[in-house]
Amino acid sequence: MGALELRNRLVDIIKSSDERFLRLVNELHKSYQKKHDVDFFTELPQEIQELLMESRVQARQKKTRTHEEVMDDFRKKYNSSGRV
Repeated sequence: MGALELRNRLVDIIKSSDERFLRLVNELHKSYQKKHDVDFFTELPQEIQELLMESRVQARQKKTRTHEEVMDDFRKKYNSSGRV
């Protein structure tokens, strides 16, 4: 059943439902919305939030390096070809 079919089916169900069922559906929808409206950032530990904010500032200041640059340094430091 596709989204359109499901939507139409739910409309039919809702039109023929009693108040108790409608209240249940309403609460389910509110619960679903709360989970999707939560900003994941505020759910992170404070230390992680601070590290992410610091990294954002560094990125704006162009204080970043590419993956390739980091891997080149790693290979030089550990005398590695990078092959497994």
